[in-house]
Amino acid sequence: MSTPSVWRRTARVFKRQLAGPPPPDPRVLKTQQQSLKVQQEALKAQKEALKAQQESNKLLFDIRWELKEQRKYLEGFRAHASTAMFAEIREFTDAQQYSFEATMRRVAEDRLSLARFGDGELKIMLRPQYNLRFQPWSANLAGELRGVLSMDGYDPERLLPAFPYTFRDAHWTSVWLDIWPEVKPLLHPTAKYGTAHVSRPIYFTHLGQRGVELWRDVWDGQNVCIVTGQGSRFNLEPALFSNAKSIEFLYTKPKDAYSDLSRLKEELDAADPDKLYLFALGPCGTLLAAWLSQRGRWGIDIGHISESWSNVFNGGAWPEQLDVVKEPAKGSAADPAKGVGAQA
Repeated sequence: MSTPSVWRRTARVFKRQLAGPPPPDPRVLKTQQQSLKVQQEALKAQKEALKAQQESNKLLFDIRWELKEQRKYLEGFRAHASTAMFAEIREFTDAQQYSFEATMRRVAEDRLSLARFGDGELKIMLRPQYNLRFQPWSANLAGELRGVLSMDGYDPERLLPAFPYTFRDAHWTSVWLDIWPEVKPLLHPTAKYGTAHVSRPIYFTHLGQRGVELWRDVWDGQNVCIVTGQGSRFNLEPALFSNAKSIEFLYTKPKDAYSDLSRLKEELDAADPDKLYLFALGPCGTLLAAWLSQRGRWGIDIGHISESWSNVFNGGAWPEQLDVVKEPAKGSAADPAKGVGAQA
């Protein structure tokens, strides 16, 4: 290549460098400016959202603090309002109620029938038109429950009525404030009462495996008949029942068992008098355990015992969170008026 050609090429390169980059395409420049504006607006919106979130968090924190302070005041008012009432209840339970373990020992060793009263039985007994999910109110049901609680016509050497464990939480304080003035006159002045919560989670929480063994002592080597609703959530838990000699079932309606009470009594009258009868039937279980005791037979209201065991030992749901009736197995059909034998 000749020297003039090299100089010409070199001159062109320097000229381009001195001239700078070519001017941008106006369309590209406009697009970039619009994109930058969008980014700036998005950043501004993000900052505003963050500020709003911070203000919202502060407001929620203030509301939570205020609610906690109000709860302290309400707890104080509740405690003050219920002090005299709980003193009366404690006076009664200290004098006339057995502990968890003492309740179970009397049932097992003295073969006492057990008729349990929870908040449902107490409310259905005292509050007209109060309905449980599985048992509607009736005047006759309420009257019969009052008779059992007051031990009217029942032998204390055969029947142990069971009064609730004395909780002081918000739920039970509300229950007692509502009904204690009406419950108190119904309690027998000298009879002993068991603790109704022996088949509830709190019993297994307090006593652990010892509580399981106390129940197993009740039916150890016994021929047992369990009376419950057809398709109900009752579960024959081996950890509780495996030491029974035999177990069979007598079924009734899963809801409103009280309307089937006459038939149940006829069935039980004709059944083996030497068997131990366990009732998972809500208020009807209370009545039937008491009724059997009048005939010199042994009946125990076990309530939600299996579900309570599962709640404490297996992390299962709280009994009241379960459906009243389980989903039926495919192809199954059973007459709720018939017993079904099952070896434990």
